[in-house]
Amino acid sequence: MRLLVTRPLPDAHDTARRLIAAGHEALVQPLLRIVFAPPPREVAEPAGLLITSRNALRAVQSWPQARRWRDRPLFAVGKTTAREAAAAGFSDVRIGGGDATALADAVREALSPDAGPLIYPAARERTGELAETLTDEGYTVTVVETYRAESVVDLDPAVRQALVEEALDGVLLYSRRTAEAFLAAVARAGLTQRLSGVTAYALSADIGGALAGVVAEVKWPERPEEALLLVLIGAET
Repeated sequence: MRLLVTRPLPDAHDTARRLIAAGHEALVQPLLRIVFAPPPREVAEPAGLLITSRNALRAVQSWPQARRWRDRPLFAVGKTTAREAAAAGFSDVRIGGGDATALADAVREALSPDAGPLIYPAARERTGELAETLTDEGYTVTVVETYRAESVVDLDPAVRQALVEEALDGVLLYSRRTAEAFLAAVARAGLTQRLSGVTAYALSADIGGALAGVVAEVKWPERPEEALLLVLIGAET
């Protein structure tokens, strides 16, 4: 299949390599551009870290004070982020199960509310109520905005041409904002009708819902994990 990968760099290239290895053709066009914030000047010594994305982990790795935190519990939202955290030197990595609810459960199992502050490096625009949920239960959660995601408004020429020729079989979507940015860019190019033969492979039902009725079909895995999404495509490795 000819597939469009829309997630931000550098993760888009990782996904594309896996698709190509499985025999597919991959076009890469990130629909969100990641812009990192400067490291915070002052932040409390944490009892634990809440990491809900690979970009949040990358941001923390650039913080000078985080060099002292490699032995603190790090609660990672998924297996991929957990592996990267371990590779970065964090020695106590807990896997949160794929979403904010499961991540909060992991925190409850490991730490009591009086253990100390939890640092939550997050995107400017974020979904879920992780910080609010834990705060309501007595935890001290410090949210640090570490990056923002800017929407890309225009399609690359190769992607536009693939749509014009109706030569695109599927599009991979990893967030609701990406799905909305994709629809907006396609509409800006005047090619919305060309999506009628495209299958959307979304990380969750909520993400896929943005394209319902526009594409031929929307598919998503039983859990929001990239490995399971690739199984749907036939690109498991």
